Amino acid sequence: MSTLSPNSTEYNIKISDEHEAFRKIVREFAEKELAPKAQKIDKENRMDMDLVRKAAKLGLFGVPFPEEYGGGGGDDLSLVLATEEIARFSAAFSSVVGANYLVSTPIALFGNEEQKRRYLTPIARGEKLAAHAMTEPGAGSDVAGISTTAEKKGGKYVINGKKMFITNGDKADIFLVFARTSAAETEKRHRGVTAFLVEKGTPGLNVGNVIDVIGLRGDQPVEIVLDNLEVPEENIVGEVGRGVNVALTTYDHGRIGVAAQGTGLAQAALEAALKYATQRQTFGNYLLSYQQVQFKIAEMTIAVHTARLLTYWGATLTKTGKDFIKASSIAKIVSTEAAEKNAHAAMMIMGAYGVSVDMQVERILRDSQIIKTYEGTNDIQRLTIMKEVAKEMGITSKPQIV
Repeated sequence: MSTLSPNSTEYNIKISDEHEAFRKIVREFAEKELAPKAQKIDKENRMDMDLVRKAAKLGLFGVPFPEEYGGGGGDDLSLVLATEEIARFSAAFSSVVGANYLVSTPIALFGNEEQKRRYLTPIARGEKLAAHAMTEPGAGSDVAGISTTAEKKGGKYVINGKKMFITNGDKADIFLVFARTSAAETEKRHRGVTAFLVEKGTPGLNVGNVIDVIGLRGDQPVEIVLDNLEVPEENIVGEVGRGVNVALTTYDHGRIGVAAQGTGLAQAALEAALKYATQRQTFGNYLLSYQQVQFKIAEMTIAVHTARLLTYWGATLTKTGKDFIKASSIAKIVSTEAAEKNAHAAMMIMGAYGVSVDMQVERILRDSQIIKTYEGTNDIQRLTIMKEVAKEMGITSKPQIV
């Protein structure tokens, strides 16, 4: 996918009848089961686990994986369609589902057969929840900067450190923990990080405090303390010292899911604004009759369709096997920022009702701040895009793109 000499065939998006049929199934679930409970989940800051179990029965935890591993045999585009429909009503609920893919995806891509049978299958079936433990107090977007250590002792590794902002950490049965198995080299800091699968209840794996953040209430992150945690060597995902590659490849796929969250939130804000503008009257006229409101609705509509097309495009590229790193970063930036902008616009249209904590729009704005931040902040995505452009242009000399 060249920036300077694009190939028009790389912008081809194909939505099959199977894709649309699956979307309708998820939409029905979201509208009938999730929508009535979404505001309560946010207000009480507690997830409805009965809804999670219903989502599992619907197959939402294993959408793109082969049936032999408990999956639905779909693809990333199928998952994007489902995520958009769910996030339209509850980004927190979509986060509970989506966070599992940050564990199941690397197992599917890098795990051995035993790991796929033992760990991927129950996650894909929704029988077990999972959490991806990378972020630390001193390392976020800079994944090569983690300081958690894993020292080999016989056939085991002893892990010590602390993880922060771990989504699903308080609910997970399976954790993917990243730790440094060798000291960081000055020029190659990404070397020496390894990914480990850890089961809930393993001595030394301790769930710490819940971290109260602005959005995604109902799925608040937690801290994880690793105190002489012993993990068998066979629980390593991929190769020793290549954990950064495992993580970054996972995030390349995960960003498409975050883009779908943004698209769903942007759609929800547009729907709320349209509903209000067609019902509320001022000075004897419906709000939608005023040009300034019409312009806002038009801009919101543009944002939704742009976000949706870019998200579907990125998901399609993962299926074709072509380079999708740049596309996923573009989709995440545009979609998550569309969610924020549409929430602001809806607030301006809806006035006091827009800023009421009892209305969905206020929640959309809060949730948009989180999705702009995780899976690599949007500024990190801009750096990623520039690195990919530099590669296309053959730029290797300084000034270096860092």
